[in-house]
Amino acid sequence: MVLVPPKTLFIDQGPQTIVFLHSYTGSPNDFRPTIRQVAKANFSVYAPLFRGHGTNNPTDILTKGNVSAWWQDTQAAIEFIQQQNKQVWAIFGLSLGSIFAMKALELYPQIVGGGVLGSPLFSHEFTNVRAGFFDYVRIIDQHQKVGMAQHASHKRLVEERLNPALDSIAQAANEVSQNLHLVKQPIFIGHGAQDEMVDYQAAEQLRKHLTTTVDFHLYPQAGHVITVNAARPQLEKDLLQFITTKIGV
Repeated sequence: MVLVPPKTLFIDQGPQTIVFLHSYTGSPNDFRPTIRQVAKANFSVYAPLFRGHGTNNPTDILTKGNVSAWWQDTQAAIEFIQQQNKQVWAIFGLSLGSIFAMKALELYPQIVGGGVLGSPLFSHEFTNVRAGFFDYVRIIDQHQKVGMAQHASHKRLVEERLNPALDSIAQAANEVSQNLHLVKQPIFIGHGAQDEMVDYQAAEQLRKHLTTTVDFHLYPQAGHVITVNAARPQLEKDLLQFITTKIGV
């Protein structure tokens, strides 16, 4: 298997730009297939790599990244697009990224539209996220062929810092959810009905709390990362229809 090193992705394809924000323990690689399809529709695409992600040390997410840093990364992405004399046409976030996508839609009314995929905004249960983080540490350490002592050190650091980090994420999600009345743009919501990380009821709750136009899609057989699982082909069609016909009109 060929591993694509995670990095910030920018495709300069036209004056209107779509920004994609990746998941916790993820990277812009979460969106690679979708990015290609969006670029084919003559949109520029920008997908920043959040701080602490995409490194050879899985604990960097906890030591180098945090909610404040990832919001700064989101703001920097918007500023970068503006510096290219392009319009941020839409911003989408997957899981963790959805928190910052919605915050951007609240605070940047010039963004025309956007949405969330697998959003935890109204989720109150992070048990599976915690277990998934330990799996992430194991997989990265195995790939890097670290010794047992180093892996044990990584696990100890995660035990110490993961719960406070998840509490911070939950607090950020709650703050964004309290300001949804500021969102005036059309919103796309996509969620897998078999999501093992965030129950699809969270997506239903988000839809109920929005007062703007909502394009809601529940993918029956899909799990959490709908940009790479069985939902992806239909998701890409739905996203393209949204960004080409349902916003900016």
